[in-house]
Amino acid sequence: MIDAHRSYQGDSDWKTEEYLAFDMMLLSFPASYLVVAGLIAAGVTLRPFGLALPPSSRAEMTANWLLFVVAGYAQWFLLCPRLWRKVRDHRARDTSP
Repeated sequence: MIDAHRSYQGDSDWKTEEYLAFDMMLLSFPASYLVVAGLIAAGVTLRPFGLALPPSSRAEMTANWLLFVVAGYAQWFLLCPRLWRKVRDHRARDTSP
């Protein structure tokens, strides 16, 4: 994120934004697909009303980064541990006499 902010060159710097988005998609995979689907759905929903997602800016990059961080955090530190506990408890229950 810091590198993307430092290398950002203006309103049409799509290369820096894509670099940040791909990095965040890798770090929060597979939850990142939900974030991308949500952004696409928001864009499609806003279009009939003559609205659009915010234009390219540092604030927009930060907001996108935050969405991916929240999705990755929820996936890796909330959902996965809960799933692993359930699997472990289920196995322990099945093996106990």
